[in-house]
Amino acid sequence: MVQGFDKDTPTPRDTRATKGIRPHKRLARRLAVTTLLPVTIGIFIFGVLAERRAQSLLEDELGRRLAMSAVAIAVQILPEQVESLSAGDESSRTFANVHHKLVEGQSRFGLRRVLILGKDLTSRGDSLGRVALRSKAHEVSADSLEIQVAEAGRPTASPLFTGHDNLPYKRAYAAIGEGTAVAGIVMVEGNATYYETMRRFRHWLILGGGVLLLILSVAVVLVGQRMTGPIGRLALAADRIGRAELNEPVLKETNDEIGVLAERFDEMRRALAARDERMQMMLAGIAHEVRNPLGGLELFVGLLREGLQGQPERLDEVKNLQREVTYLGDVVTEFLDYARRPVLTLHEMELGPLLREVKQVAGVEAQSISVLAEKSICVEADEGQLRRVLLNLVRNAVQSAPHGPVVLEAKRTEGRVVIEVRDGGPGVPDELKEKIFDPFFTTRQKGTGLGLAFARDIVKEHKGSLTLHTAAEGGACFRITL
Repeated sequence: MVQGFDKDTPTPRDTRATKGIRPHKRLARRLAVTTLLPVTIGIFIFGVLAERRAQSLLEDELGRRLAMSAVAIAVQILPEQVESLSAGDESSRTFANVHHKLVEGQSRFGLRRVLILGKDLTSRGDSLGRVALRSKAHEVSADSLEIQVAEAGRPTASPLFTGHDNLPYKRAYAAIGEGTAVAGIVMVEGNATYYETMRRFRHWLILGGGVLLLILSVAVVLVGQRMTGPIGRLALAADRIGRAELNEPVLKETNDEIGVLAERFDEMRRALAARDERMQMMLAGIAHEVRNPLGGLELFVGLLREGLQGQPERLDEVKNLQREVTYLGDVVTEFLDYARRPVLTLHEMELGPLLREVKQVAGVEAQSISVLAEKSICVEADEGQLRRVLLNLVRNAVQSAPHGPVVLEAKRTEGRVVIEVRDGGPGVPDELKEKIFDPFFTTRQKGTGLGLAFARDIVKEHKGSLTLHTAAEGGACFRITL
């Protein structure tokens, strides 16, 4: 045997198989991400824009309503009343009349407060009585621009502001009088009650977006399963075809491009199976045709040996001839075995006795073989075929390391049964690592190149694997995992 792989490195065949096992899961994740992520971002942006637009419209509507309320109250107040009110007039009829109109307007229009201001921004009446007559209303100083617009005859509203109670409010202003006869300003203040409406609107936006995402997620999962399920099964089918398991058909599950691909896979499988069958028939035919003359050759060699009993120097030539005929017979047997592919007969068996039997069958080569087997290691296998695999690997190991050591070991590893054949030979050269299991590939002058290929196929039929690693003894380690 020759140098193998590192212990934890899979063979190229195993690597190809592993890469092809679950591409559909990566596709399903990409499908979910590329579908749900843009939609989630879109729903979030739409919700934010919708909320801001609704808030802006409701705020504008509140400003218009307050401005109309301010105008409705302003037309009820006479400029003369505003100009005549002075400090200490709280008990006058004029003040009582003005104050009554303010309170009535506050109640009728659902306002929080109504305030009349003179041109000097001093109070001429306050529905809540916060600012005394002719006292400066400092709180409206921030709305000087809106007051100027109102004095010009255009009712207007201030920006939204937060009161001392941390609630949002808005003010509107309208002039009392017209043109140069403007005597004062009516200020009305109202609660931004639409914030409760906005809160409910935001709640429904979040709920609706969540429901939409849930429905979309379910749809993506269903569509993804419909797409990636067949793709995953196609990947498994391709893996089986790559392992030369050609009996199971590739089913067409859909009528789209994936279904067309499945049809092509099945056509390829049938073509490979037909070619494999033709090759087996050819091998069997050739082996059969060669076996007949070999039988005759063996007969004539026997007769020749009997006729040359008195000529020792000629008997050596007969022995060489006999050895070559025997080798040809072994080659024919290997070809027939590879072509016939016998059906396995599985039964529960203990590995310890089988390993010791393989050592004995190895004959004179058995002196360099060490058998290590844990007690009562059992496996379900075809004893004859497993014996053939082990004997092939042991003989290869002995040829690679004729002076030892060669170790034949059975053990349990992570719930599985592992059989290893290790040697202290030179190992497998790097350039041969990918070829040693290929049929008809051999490094010997005399060899069919079918031994390892046949051994691997037998192990695969046992639902196991035969892999190559680096042995602790320095050479190659062929590991059978069942």
